[in-house]
Amino acid sequence: MKLNCKIAVAVVLAAGAAFGAIRAVTPADRNGPRHVAKMAEVAKGGAKVVFIGDSITHGWEGRGKEQLKKYFSEGDWKMLNLGTGGDRTEHVLWRLDHGELDGYEAKCVLLMIGTNNTGHFKKFSDEPPMDTILGIREILKKIRAKQPKAVVVLTAIFPRGANENDPFRVRNDVVNREIQKYCDGKTVFWCDFSDRFLDEKGDTKWIMPDRLHPGAQGYEIWYEEVKPYIEYALSDGRKERPKNRLSKVKTAFEKANAAYLATEIPATPIEMKHNRGDWWSERMLQKRNQIVDSKGEIDLVFFGDSITHGWEGSGKAWLAELSKTYSILNIGYGGDHTENLVWRGLNGELDGYKAKCIMLMIGTNNCGRETAYDKPEDVVKGIRRILDVIAEKQPQAKTLLLPIFVRGNGPDHPGRKRNDAANAAIKAFADGDKVIWVDFNAKYLDKKGDTKWIMPDRLHPNAAGYKIWTEAVLPYFKAICGK
Repeated sequence: MKLNCKIAVAVVLAAGAAFGAIRAVTPADRNGPRHVAKMAEVAKGGAKVVFIGDSITHGWEGRGKEQLKKYFSEGDWKMLNLGTGGDRTEHVLWRLDHGELDGYEAKCVLLMIGTNNTGHFKKFSDEPPMDTILGIREILKKIRAKQPKAVVVLTAIFPRGANENDPFRVRNDVVNREIQKYCDGKTVFWCDFSDRFLDEKGDTKWIMPDRLHPGAQGYEIWYEEVKPYIEYALSDGRKERPKNRLSKVKTAFEKANAAYLATEIPATPIEMKHNRGDWWSERMLQKRNQIVDSKGEIDLVFFGDSITHGWEGSGKAWLAELSKTYSILNIGYGGDHTENLVWRGLNGELDGYKAKCIMLMIGTNNCGRETAYDKPEDVVKGIRRILDVIAEKQPQAKTLLLPIFVRGNGPDHPGRKRNDAANAAIKAFADGDKVIWVDFNAKYLDKKGDTKWIMPDRLHPNAAGYKIWTEAVLPYFKAICGK
C-alpha cells in the first residue's frame, strides 16, 4: 500500500514549514575558542581529509595524538579535525553553518556524532533515538551541500558502557541501525567497526578507560577501518571502491525485538535516494516537531498506515472539522506495517506528551503480502506488541482498536480473508475499558460485499469513507475527552 503522491508533497511542505522545533536539528551556538581556532585552519586552506564529531573525534589530538602524527599529519592525508568535546548534532549544525566546511574542497569527510544526544539526557523523551537520527540526517545534508564532491564516511556511534544493556548503548544502537540506511555505498559509506571495541563479555573498558572515549589502541583501530575509504577518496575513484562496513555484533534492541524487525522490510523505510525524496524521514520530523509544539498535551493520536495517513488527504475536511474541538496528532504513515509502528512507538512518536485517546488501525499491509512473517497469526502478534508499547508509553490513554478495514471486491478476496482472520483474533484484545473495540467495517460494503463505491482502489476510503469513520468514532472521542 503506497503513499498517495499528493499526500507526500503535502508532508514535505509541512515538514519544511515546521523545521527546527526539535533540539537535534536546531543549530545551537558553539562559538568558542575551538571554533575560532578551526576557522583559522579553514582560512589557511582547510584539508583534503576532514573528521567531524564530538570529544571522541576531538580525542585524535589527545589519546590519539600519536596516531594523528603518524597517519594524518602530512600531504593530502593531513587531517582537519572538526571534533569538539561535548558536541551534539545541533552544535555540529551550527559549526557547519558558520564556516567550518566553507572555502576549500575536501576529498573525504568523516562523520561520527550522536553519543551526546543520547547520553546527555537521562529522560528518554528529551532525546529519543528518532531525534538523533533526524539530527544526523540533517548534518549529512549539510555536508553534501557544503562539500558536494567529497566522499562521505558515516561512522557508527561507538559502543559505550559495560554491556549491551547499557541504556545509552541501546539508544546508540537503535540510531546506528537506522542511519546506515542513509549510506548508498557510492558517495556516502557506512563504517561500523563496533565489534572491534568489545571484549568477549561485550564490555568496552579494555579499550575505553571510561567506557566512552577510546585509548590510543582505539584510534589505531579507527585508522585501520577508515583507511580504505580515505584511499579511495584521495584517488578520485581510481582505486577499487570499498564496501560498506557492517558490524558483526547483534544488538540488545535487535535481540529484544527480533520478531518485529526480522522482516522483508526494515523497521524504518528510510531511503536517501527515494524517488520522492526521503519522505518517511520528513514525516517523522514533522510529527516530532508537532509533539514538541504540543507542550505535552494531545487529545487524539491516530496511529496506523496510509489509510490513517489519508486523514490528511481524502479525509482532510473531516480532520479539519475534528480539529476544531480536539488537538490531533496523525502518525499514520503510508506503507507501514506492524513492525514499523512498533519501532516508531518505541523510539519517539509516543514520547513527550500525554494523549487522551489513541486510535489504532494497522495490519492491511502485512496481510496484503504473503511472506514468512505475514501470516494472520503473526500480524496478531504484531498488533498485540503495539498495544503493549502504547500501554507502556501512554498508560493514561484509552485506545480505540479498529479492525483492519475490509478490502477487495468480495469476501473471497485473499487480502480480505487474511484481514478477517486477524480481526477475529485481535478483537479479544479489547477489554472495553483501556482498549475499546470499534468495528464499522460493515458500513463500507455494498449489497454484493464490494468496497469500490467507498474505496475507489478497494483499499483507501474516499471522503465519504472518512465521514463514516468520523461518525463511528466521534461518540468515543466525546466520552473520552469530555468535549
